[in-house]
Amino acid sequence: MKARPVSSSAWVTAFRRWMRAQDAGRILTSERPGTCLGCVLACTALLAFVAWTPGVRGFFALPFSTALACFVPVAVNGLAFCAVHARRTRLTPGSWLWRLPGLALLHFFLASLMALAALPGALAFGALLVATTAVHGRQYRVTWREPFLAVGTLAALACALPLRSSPDPGVLFAIVGPAALFAELSLGSLAVRYDQARADAERLRAAVHAQLIEQQERDVGQLTQAMAEILRHHQDMEQTLLHAGSAADLMAAFGAQRGPLARTEFADQARQLQDSLRQIQEMVKEVRAKGRRFVGAEPEAVALGPVLECVQAHVALRFPDVDIDVRVEPPGPARALLRGGPLTLRRVVENLVVNACEGNGEQGASRVSIRARTEPLSGRLEVEIEDDGPGFPPERLNAPAEELYTTKPQGTGLGLYTSECLLRASGGLLHRHNGPGGGALLRILLPREYQ
Repeated sequence: MKARPVSSSAWVTAFRRWMRAQDAGRILTSERPGTCLGCVLACTALLAFVAWTPGVRGFFALPFSTALACFVPVAVNGLAFCAVHARRTRLTPGSWLWRLPGLALLHFFLASLMALAALPGALAFGALLVATTAVHGRQYRVTWREPFLAVGTLAALACALPLRSSPDPGVLFAIVGPAALFAELSLGSLAVRYDQARADAERLRAAVHAQLIEQQERDVGQLTQAMAEILRHHQDMEQTLLHAGSAADLMAAFGAQRGPLARTEFADQARQLQDSLRQIQEMVKEVRAKGRRFVGAEPEAVALGPVLECVQAHVALRFPDVDIDVRVEPPGPARALLRGGPLTLRRVVENLVVNACEGNGEQGASRVSIRARTEPLSGRLEVEIEDDGPGFPPERLNAPAEELYTTKPQGTGLGLYTSECLLRASGGLLHRHNGPGGGALLRILLPREYQ
């Protein structure tokens, strides 16, 4: 009695993991009613061509009415799916549960063509079935851990097998069926490994970028401290130079009252003093210019609302079963000051929201709330990210973020570490808490633009 819920929960977890690996945006872009209707008409015309064209008809020996009857469920399901999702921006779990049988129906149609055709034509349809399942395995990330589409392909082959017109296609099914399943699972597993390697490379790039910014900030801080100390000891440098210049002019005026020989020597000394003072002034200007070039560009003003909404839309496509809510309080033009501008803020918030959706690798969040407001005490901007996931382990709440530390089996531990480095480089802070009702609560404090 107790083993059944565990098995059901494992399947639900695997299905959610499979949904998160899908490219929902690509499907919504490609599956348009006009495109789907064009494919249906093209496939119908192709069936008529294969069944009725002289020469081709003898090669395939395909009964048109039976083949068309096998194609009708695919066409009706595809048109209905496109019509329902024509104006949607995300796919729900119900949409994926609908999508899987639709793909299985397509595999059934191709397998039925292989069963109905004569042996030469059946070989061509078998090759088409293997190629289609391989492409679908790569596109839909079919693996041994998430074999949902492979189960549909196996069911499609089993349903199409009784349609064979002679014993010959049965032998072909015994060869093509395992080949199609193997190609589907192999290419799907390769695609998942490629996605993981690409994500790891992106995290490593982000971590290196954050470390470079942090190192630059340390160098700038040391230079600023040294410059401040110099200016503290020589804060009257410009005033002193001004007084020295006035004294040199006065000395030149007094020298004009002396004799010719003394006047010439005195004028030369006054001119040399003025030239030296001008050289000192030029050197001071050059040092200041070099200091400004070393410090680099000033932080950019970033509007929080558009960036947070962009993060919401991007992460929602990757985690369609997670409810991500964004609120900006008040709804005015709140602008933060960050080095790197909107890209830095998006990378920080997206890393933290993705971490919340992934959880600890076994349990992720089903709800993530992002709230931006003005912190009442310091006047800085505050972004809160709260979720209902497993939260932080107690021993990690007050510990500093470490690169390569993670609780997820396939994680790199760079998301939180990268976010903290990017925030520190702009003078921001990141505080970690666990919510009173469970889940993680992250507070980001950002320097604010004052107008």
